[in-house]
Amino acid sequence: MFKKSLILGFGAMVLGFTGFAQDADDEYKLLFIGIDGVRSDALQQQMNNGNAPNLKEMFDTGLFTFDSWHLGVTSSGPSWSDMLTGVWENKHGVTSNNYTGSDYGTYPYFPTRVKECRPNAKAVQVTSWQPMSTNVYNDGWDNKIVPPTDDACAQVAVAQLQDVELDILFVHIDDVDAAGHGNGFNPSVPAYMNAISYADGLVGQIINALESRPNYANEKWVILATTDHGGTGTGHGGNSDDERHIWWVATGYNVPQTEITGVDPGSYQFGTPPTDAVVAQVPVLTDIAVTALDHCLPDNTCIENNQAAWDLDGKSWLEEDNNVYVESYTLQNEFGIYPNPNGGVFDIVVDIETDETFTVVITDITGTVVFQSTLDNHGTYSKKKMDISQYASGAYMLTLTGQNSAVTKKIVKN
Repeated sequence: MFKKSLILGFGAMVLGFTGFAQDADDEYKLLFIGIDGVRSDALQQQMNNGNAPNLKEMFDTGLFTFDSWHLGVTSSGPSWSDMLTGVWENKHGVTSNNYTGSDYGTYPYFPTRVKECRPNAKAVQVTSWQPMSTNVYNDGWDNKIVPPTDDACAQVAVAQLQDVELDILFVHIDDVDAAGHGNGFNPSVPAYMNAISYADGLVGQIINALESRPNYANEKWVILATTDHGGTGTGHGGNSDDERHIWWVATGYNVPQTEITGVDPGSYQFGTPPTDAVVAQVPVLTDIAVTALDHCLPDNTCIENNQAAWDLDGKSWLEEDNNVYVESYTLQNEFGIYPNPNGGVFDIVVDIETDETFTVVITDITGTVVFQSTLDNHGTYSKKKMDISQYASGAYMLTLTGQNSAVTKKIVKN
């Protein structure tokens, strides 16, 4: 049985919700570009060689990872369902490309969730892969367009971006996956690598259209780009790193320029199941939908009211204060780490009106506890010095737990 890593786990480097008015939500817009079947190593090689300049610009200016991990079935149907619902296959029910057993009624695509909070939000999907359109329901798309080719998908996306009312656009590019199946998913295969470069050109067309919107300067756009799986030989669906080790990038409004790295947490489908502590700290597929929700819903009231019902597995990765795991919003804005990054010595500060003893636990990226202490809070401001200078440089997670709330934040030790 899967244990969810978090109900709406607001993750590392995410846009904070507080302070936004609900009537301004329609300024928050999302362009989501999905490129099917692109291995991380292949994309890196093409970017380094100057053969994917549009994606490289996104990576150079945004939040990105080449260490996102697939924890389920590495076929397109379940993979895109993981990413677009924010839950794993034990919930959405899709384990193959025929989509049998789906439960989108309970676990829909993220635009449906957006519309529970923003009923007037306009969302459009563009894909040439018919099953993603005909076999998916309760997805929240106002329009599902199925052009015949990737070129036509880009043209349709360009046209859709002229719509001033558009809030969410998902564009699926399929031919890299086709090139992998036909010639091999490998950086040594020219046809596969050329398909990645061609897809990058389509990405450029779409982004140019976005930036040409008449009111673009006054809109708060985030662009997400990712893939669903990699491949090995001429196929995918298994448990190899070449299939499960993937990438994503986000750029745009208030997105920091940062790389996220993470160890392989394991797989729910093959071998040893992952541990929750590791899943909570590394990028995984279900994080994509929650990251999208985080941006599209800047006012947290509706999200808080629906956390239990939505039952999401993912976490967001857009928050400025390096927050990785939040179970309660009580401490979200009242707990700080100063300085961060640091050399291993830093202060933790709680500024909250409560008489309460908090437990402090610091873990490394594998989930191993390296430090444990308590913080006594008596009033409105408490501070305690932490020292992990004896440990190696890298990312650590500090969890502060009280009687009714808990928050985890990322520490970067230089």
